[in-house]
Amino acid sequence: MEQFKDTKERWQKTDGVTAYHIIQSFAEGEVDAKTAHEIGVKLAEEMFGDRFEVVVATHLNTNHIHNHLIVNSVSFVDGKKYEGTRTNYYRLRDISDNLCREYGLSVIGVPRQGQTMTYNEWRDRKNGKSTIRDNIRETIDVAIRGSVNHKQFLRAMNQMGYIIDQSGKYPKIKQVGSQRFARFKSLGEGYDVEDIMKRIYTRHHPVFPIIPDQENPRQIFDDEGEAVQTMDYISMYRCYMKALAVTQERPETNRNMNFLVRDDQCYARRYSNQVELLAEHNIKNAADVLAYRKEADAKIIEMTDKRREMRNALKRAQRAGNKTAIIQARHNIQVYTTQLYKLRREVCACDDIMLRAETVREKLLRIEQGKFHGKEEIIQNEYIRRSGGSDRPAQFRRGGDGDTTVR
Repeated sequence: MEQFKDTKERWQKTDGVTAYHIIQSFAEGEVDAKTAHEIGVKLAEEMFGDRFEVVVATHLNTNHIHNHLIVNSVSFVDGKKYEGTRTNYYRLRDISDNLCREYGLSVIGVPRQGQTMTYNEWRDRKNGKSTIRDNIRETIDVAIRGSVNHKQFLRAMNQMGYIIDQSGKYPKIKQVGSQRFARFKSLGEGYDVEDIMKRIYTRHHPVFPIIPDQENPRQIFDDEGEAVQTMDYISMYRCYMKALAVTQERPETNRNMNFLVRDDQCYARRYSNQVELLAEHNIKNAADVLAYRKEADAKIIEMTDKRREMRNALKRAQRAGNKTAIIQARHNIQVYTTQLYKLRREVCACDDIMLRAETVREKLLRIEQGKFHGKEEIIQNEYIRRSGGSDRPAQFRRGGDGDTTVR
């Protein structure tokens, strides 16, 4: 680090960012310390070696071996500062990924038609969970097997609770109630619009999956005795937890409802924690959520101040050598830390409830009324009707100004 200091002083740039800290991680059990350090050194040499000083340290203190790279912010060659831009970040990541591939190691974000897997998707796959895109791909496969033309495919997707938007440059899809669309081209090979149509039109005949008789989805409302529209948050979330449980236990016999709630099935524990929060504090509506969040914020400030006082008391006790006071201070710090952890989780839960409550209510309304697709299907069917019922994959139409636009 003395070299870092000397470089800064030589170029008279001792202010601002001192250094950049980069962590390069590896999958658990996939690499030994020597190999990890070797990869870290190569990364430093390729990315920074000709201009910036770098310290590479390999840590073995966790289940995942990882490298720490400390990069001097000032170049020893020309005195220019390193720029922590998005371009440099992606270049660093690409170099790291390429080195991992050279050594036969796994890479987070395997390229898929120019796309990369998101961290959440990679984590869910590693934990054996279905991702949102996995669910979409599975649904598309089912719709393709039961379709002989473009019109039937769109209808099948609507019947299974999905909305297809072809109004922009890139066709996209989402489940009813979801907040964000996913572009078809991000789903991977075989799932962009052209590939889907090719798969449909090369089939000789449709193969319809055998689906058992449907259970009555209204079973999830049996214990509540009131309409979804007037339910308070406690009852509403309790019903939604039942919907998640029912569709997980018997997905084939609750097929329609399953497609409606399946994206939230991997978040069942989160919804369970939210139900406990709502019941514990008798939170029944949005106003109650905001009021409790405000109260929790005030408690966090109070607990933080108290924990700070206890930490100061611990330092005084340690200087005085008072063992009893040390034990008591540490105990109090742990108590306040536990309370802060709970309060912060509750604040996050409140934010999540405010964000998703109306979506939850909308999905329950559709289950209650037996409408698993809604107005989007009417719009889509109107588009199909106006297209003249042609069996060709009429994805594109000629606009009035001569430009080709996606319909």
